[in-house]
Parts: sequence; structure tokens; C-alpha cells
Amino acid sequence: MIRIVLKNGRVIKWKKKEWTDYKYDGRYFIIVKNKKWVGFYNLDSIISIAIH
Repeated sequence: MIRIVLKNGRVIKWKKKEWTDYKYDGRYFIIVKNKKWVGFYNLDSIISIAIH
């Protein structure tokens, strides 16, 4: 699971079956599923990212 906590208090959870990879591009945290971007988050808006 990937758990992302945003500065506005929102918590986003991605279950393992919902993603196959993730990456950082320097400005965004990007969730990837089968080589397609399925979610991206501005790093300036993120408090923490936990990957289990």
C-alpha cells in the first residue's frame, strides 16, 4: 500500500492491486499502473509518503 498525507489533512491510500510502480520527477510523486500514470501529487502539497 502507498499512503500519502497531504498538507490539507487529506489521506490518500493506494492498495497494491491499484499500482505497479511509482516514481518522483523532482516536482511530483507519480503512481503508475501498467506503464500508465494513474495518480500524481505535487510534492509541495505532501507531508509524508509511506510505502508498505
